[in-house]
Amino acid sequence: MNWDRINVWTNTLYTLVHSLSIAREQSFGDLDTLADRIREAETWLPTGWSYNSALAAQPMGRKKVTYRRDPNKHFESIVAQVLQMLIQDLVVILDGMMDDILAARNETAGQFPQSKVEKLATHLDPKYEWAKHGCLELIAVRNVMCHAGGCWNKRSIRIVSNFVNPPPKQGDQLRLGFMQLFQFRNAIRTFLNDVK
Repeated sequence: MNWDRINVWTNTLYTLVHSLSIAREQSFGDLDTLADRIREAETWLPTGWSYNSALAAQPMGRKKVTYRRDPNKHFESIVAQVLQMLIQDLVVILDGMMDDILAARNETAGQFPQSKVEKLATHLDPKYEWAKHGCLELIAVRNVMCHAGGCWNKRSIRIVSNFVNPPPKQGDQLRLGFMQLFQFRNAIRTFLNDVK
């Protein structure tokens, strides 16, 4: 099992938390340097397209890049967006790693992550049932964030209703913090290690 995807994600999580904390301490520094920082970011990876993109010929525009919202005043919404991006990425990583395990086992499951968790859970030691539940919660949370405007819907409630007691109610607002990312990561690691 190649854990590099999880390890890179974890390092990214640490870096984002550290960077946001420093940025907040410094009131995000000189906000007028945003355009310079974007140009600097262009040097962090090889530039250009690795394929013949239809966008490559499109001009980037000439307007100066500026913050439309002061990050000092909108810090909470920025953090919520970063949290959502990390949750989405973690589900993608979980899904890909489950695909690898299913292929190695010469097994198949449905195309959605939930069905893959259910299929692989047939190989799970019962003492790690909590890890299966954590993976399913992660999937439900991602669905709430990405497809339901941050409020629990019937589909997502159905995913967790057998083990979250009492389950959320339809329309309940989802609230998470960064510590839950560590709990989700722990569930994924435990689950994948046991079913591989």
